[in-house]
Amino acid sequence: MFRVFAVLSGFLGAGALLAGGWNPLPVRSGYVGGALLVIAAVVARWYWRSRQVSGDDPGAAERHAWLCMAGTALICGFVSVVLMTPGSEIHRSVGDTGGLDSWTMLAGGLIAWGLLYDRDAVSDERDRAIDAHAQKVGYAALVVLLLVFLFALGFAPKPTMTRFTHWLIANTLLQIIMLAALVQYAAQLIGYARSAPQFEHGANA
Repeated sequence: MFRVFAVLSGFLGAGALLAGGWNPLPVRSGYVGGALLVIAAVVARWYWRSRQVSGDDPGAAERHAWLCMAGTALICGFVSVVLMTPGSEIHRSVGDTGGLDSWTMLAGGLIAWGLLYDRDAVSDERDRAIDAHAQKVGYAALVVLLLVFLFALGFAPKPTMTRFTHWLIANTLLQIIMLAALVQYAAQLIGYARSAPQFEHGANA
């Protein structure tokens, strides 16, 4: 379970750093983020293949959840900083640089998905049960986030509301959807961690 929070925090932080101006390469932040996802997929593929000998490698559904959580966390971290930065293009309703970087990271995520895709994979009852529970958690997170945002729109001071243009509201709603999906993927991976044999053995000890 620690690995879930470590990967989640790492990719959220990486996205936030890229949006905040940290970029060690002379290219757009979106390219760095997309390359990070591809490299992570290559490393994960090598690592999981090394675990196939002992039969301890994750199934296709779990691998998919890892990839989706990492990619969504990276984009969420990036967009969150852009949304919270006064004067960014989202607040000015002009420009598309942040959106271009987000789409570039998504493209990197699609390449990473292709590297980890297994066309022969099948899901079992455990996969379906974990996925069903994770969907409920994600739905609950979406409702809570929307309620918080709606109350903020309804009761925020007028000086604050002047910053909430249609463009900003639309992007915030999109971010809320991504955050709810992020919660769903994290809940799915926590479900796999809790159902792992070593976890069950520790709980019964």
